[in-house]
Amino acid sequence: MDVVDAQIHSNVLGPPETLLQIMDALGIQGAIIDEYAGAEEEGTRLLPDYRLADGTSRPIGPNAEAAALKYPERLKYLMRVNPFDPGLEGWVESLAASPNLVALRAIVFGRKAGTAFEAGEFDRLFRIALKHNQPVFVTAPARVKHLAPYARRFPDLKLIIDHCGVAFDAPRGQAPIDDSLTLAQCPNVAFKWAHAAVFMTTDGFPYPALDPKLRQVVDSYGPERVMYASDYTVTRHRSNWAESLFHLRISPALSDGDREWVLGRACRRWVNWPAPAEKPALPPLHSHNARSMR
Repeated sequence: MDVVDAQIHSNVLGPPETLLQIMDALGIQGAIIDEYAGAEEEGTRLLPDYRLADGTSRPIGPNAEAAALKYPERLKYLMRVNPFDPGLEGWVESLAASPNLVALRAIVFGRKAGTAFEAGEFDRLFRIALKHNQPVFVTAPARVKHLAPYARRFPDLKLIIDHCGVAFDAPRGQAPIDDSLTLAQCPNVAFKWAHAAVFMTTDGFPYPALDPKLRQVVDSYGPERVMYASDYTVTRHRSNWAESLFHLRISPALSDGDREWVLGRACRRWVNWPAPAEKPALPPLHSHNARSMR
């Protein structure tokens, strides 16, 4: 099965070779790197970044880009973008020139970003993303319902709800997904199944309480709009990488066809990352060829 992890902060793990060794051990063919080195200023400044002349933070991902350049068949990357970046148009134009960038990511943290998101002021970011044919992963804890008007205003823009769309401050294991499910009505919105074991259950692996919720998501969106992400370096205190993956590989909530979509095919479709072509089998070694090689 072609497995793609839609989010991993691999810069925390060391060189890309370490990441690939783990992926090989788990049977993961591809991963999207979201470079992250911490946050400052109540989460509104996401590192690594450049500090622009006017004080605006511009996230960057040098390690993610380098890893994808070195292993383009296995690794791609996304870039976080700041809706308040005065040079956002030119920045996204430059980012989109990379063959290994597959998406942008909008993070709605803090009062300023939250107020702007609810007021419709992310239109500029989404308009630029659409112009440069970039899907956008959207992290909007407790505000995901406000994504619906954007989805309707930009019907040709691919939007992916991060981390099941849950509120990060919900009581442990009790985060609801009702608002995220209502967005299934928008055909240009997809759902990223990540952090479920952290926010939606207190069970240990294999997380049986998640099965009916997973089935509800797949029934609402269809498996073609649901993708797996481990976000392992953040979630490992509750769910290690193997557990997050094998929960989906063995869950009775998914059919084999569902699993194919959720574990890889949906992500590849939504970020336009074709699966590597299978290498042709070597022709049989005929007896006369074998004799000629002696």
